[in-house]
Amino acid sequence: MAEFFSSENKDVADSKSLELNPPRTVSEVYFCYLFTAVKHHALKGVTERSTPRSEVLSLAKQQLTNLGKLAYENLLQKKIIFKSSDLENYGVTPADLESTFLCHILQPLKEETVEMFSFFHLTVQEHLAALYCAINLYSQDDIVQALDFWCFGQRPTSSRAAPLHNLDLNMDKLEGLQMFTRFFVGMLRARLEGQLEGLAHSPLEQVEEIPARLGYWFQSQFEGRKLENQTALNLLHCLMEFHNKETTSMVAPEIKRLYLFKMKLSVVDCAAMHYVLQFSPHKLQELNVGYSNIGNRGLTRLGPILHRCESLYLRYNCLDRQAALLESAVLKSNECQVKKLFMCGNNLGPEGVLELWNALEHNNTVEELYLDITGITERGTENIVNCLSKNTSLKTLTIVGNDIGEVGRKRLRELEQRRPGLRIIANFVDDLGLLQAYLDWVEEIQADRDQMDSVKNADALQSVLKGLQVAGDQVEKGENANKAKELQTKILDMLKSHSDKNEGR
Repeated sequence: MAEFFSSENKDVADSKSLELNPPRTVSEVYFCYLFTAVKHHALKGVTERSTPRSEVLSLAKQQLTNLGKLAYENLLQKKIIFKSSDLENYGVTPADLESTFLCHILQPLKEETVEMFSFFHLTVQEHLAALYCAINLYSQDDIVQALDFWCFGQRPTSSRAAPLHNLDLNMDKLEGLQMFTRFFVGMLRARLEGQLEGLAHSPLEQVEEIPARLGYWFQSQFEGRKLENQTALNLLHCLMEFHNKETTSMVAPEIKRLYLFKMKLSVVDCAAMHYVLQFSPHKLQELNVGYSNIGNRGLTRLGPILHRCESLYLRYNCLDRQAALLESAVLKSNECQVKKLFMCGNNLGPEGVLELWNALEHNNTVEELYLDITGITERGTENIVNCLSKNTSLKTLTIVGNDIGEVGRKRLRELEQRRPGLRIIANFVDDLGLLQAYLDWVEEIQADRDQMDSVKNADALQSVLKGLQVAGDQVEKGENANKAKELQTKILDMLKSHSDKNEGR
């Protein structure tokens, strides 16, 4: 794929050549792969390095169309393995170009061995299917009906385009098309930019109006639907793959909240969120990526938009001191709009929280800060009095589940005297609402045991248990004491069950 990243052998007539525009999206990377495989493998001996892209695609047009139709129609049926007869029905012969993307499987069935075929990877099937659809939809209405169909299961009403016509489909199977839809909008952009010249049979209608029409479509999804987490994330990916400023600028201001709680998010997911939200001039009322395992790399990708998040949930995300440094820079920003910051369950450590205290000395937006179980020690409280006594906005600080020692507790008492308007919750038994929140959390883990291992919840539960034991002697009766004892009992039972399960393994 070196030629796609090289400025050598520029084709002057082809100003939009990928050689001059290295891939920026997943769709582009896959198209580079597809084009390279066609040009240098399937058509080897027919083409040369200098052969224009349009000519290469024209030579492979029929085979790519047949392969794409096979990929698409079977993707809708969740079918990924094909017999020889299946290939014949689509005019596909397992040779030359087809063998570039299909692998041969010998499948033993009873007394005989049957020849079977599949694409080298599901994403290759999805990409070829998306390419087929991108070159066989010709109008705005076709494109919008296709997206309604693939994303929300709404059957096309009037389209005669091949990908939407005569669909004999069990609608229950129409799911798991997220990667395909991303590839489709990426290939649609490639077509709009003339990169698929040589493949499409007819030109697109009203090309100039398509970005705005897509902008209205995406806009209506975020305005008019209560989107599931996965659907919302997929739409963000689609916008990134389309990579059009006009379209994204129409949609981004409509996104007021982004709730992706408990979704395992990759660095690319975080890149998609950043790409879209950077086009919004407004603050984001809530960004919740708690329990999403984004890590420092994911948070770094989100970094440029974090200052605009009014409520920022980063709980249990495998973050450490590096993340605390990044968040400190956000809090120091003159443009910071963060009011609530949830960092619970991350290993920020004493060095990390020292940076946060320093940042809060000059911050005037943060009203609530939650640092439960973040590895704060006595050292982590060294500058808390000096920094937070100068802060005027902070109203609530939760710091339970940290081993700050007697010196740390003394510093908190001094801070309370200097800042009478600041409520500090340092012990679990201090706040009934906090106890109930942790009880709800424990019950949630009981209902989803896989969560126990995903973000080291066993360690967190041990920290809660230790905090309850330290503070337990302070309250002997009353509702707080009863809740504390109930929480303690449930955690002990859960840790014992977890230990027994691991020994069983």
